[in-house]
Amino acid sequence: MRKLITILTFAIISLSCNKSEKKHSSLSEINTDSLLKKSLKLEFIYRTNKSDVFKIMMNNIEVDELQKKHIHISENVEPSSNDDYIIAKFDPDNLSKQIVISLGNNNEKEVIIKSIIVSYGDKQFNLISPEDLNSNLVFNKFIIRDSTSNVISTKRIQGKLNPTIRLKNSLINQLERE
Repeated sequence: MRKLITILTFAIISLSCNKSEKKHSSLSEINTDSLLKKSLKLEFIYRTNKSDVFKIMMNNIEVDELQKKHIHISENVEPSSNDDYIIAKFDPDNLSKQIVISLGNNNEKEVIIKSIIVSYGDKQFNLISPEDLNSNLVFNKFIIRDSTSNVISTKRIQGKLNPTIRLKNSLINQLERE
C-alpha cells in the first residue's frame, strides 16, 4: 500500500512539474509575440494663444467581444511663442482606428499646427502642409480653418466648445500595410 501511495505521489508531482514547464514556455511565446507587434506613436507639435487641456485619445479599443476601452492622454497647455508638443504612444495591445486630438473645451483659442507625426513600426507620416492636413484629418464643426495655412481657431456653438481633429481611416490603413 505504501508503494502505491509513493508511486501516486511521484506521478502527481511529475505531472504538475510538466504543466508548470508548459505554462512557462507558453508565456515566453506570448512575450516574443508581443515584441513582434508594433506600437503607434503620435506627436502633435503646435502653438496656441490660450491655456487649456489638450488630449490625444484612442477610443473603442476592443478588450473582448463585450468590452471596449478608451485611452486619453491629457496635457495642460499654456500660451507660447515657441513650439510645444504632446507625444502619445499606444502599446500594440491597445490599438484602434479611432484616434482623436482634442483641443480643449475651456477657452476659444487659435492653434497653429506645426506638424503631426504618426508612426507605426518603421512607417511614419509627417503631416506638415495644409494639403497633408486636408487629406489626412477631419476637423469638426467647432474648428474654423484656413485651408491655405495651418492656423485654426476654435469656436463655441450654442454655448458648447468641443474642437477635435480625427485621423482619417485612410491614413491609418496606409500605416498598417506592410
